[in-house]
Amino acid sequence: MDFTSAQLEAICARGRSLLVSAGAGSGKTRVLTERLMEYMDPKRTECTPEDIDHFLIITFTRAAAGEL
Repeated sequence: MDFTSAQLEAICARGRSLLVSAGAGSGKTRVLTERLMEYMDPKRTECTPEDIDHFLIITFTRAAAGEL
């Protein structure tokens, strides 16, 4: 999947809290999933991996929670 520049910014943002808010079907869950994978996989080159123990993911639907 190709990400927009705004989505890539959300995926790679570090050192601050982040709120992802957008309409239905816009890719929010995909962005959050990709962001999590960037933290967990040190072999990925798009972002610098950090300690996953300090990462909190919150979603408001069961479908999105299942994807995460």
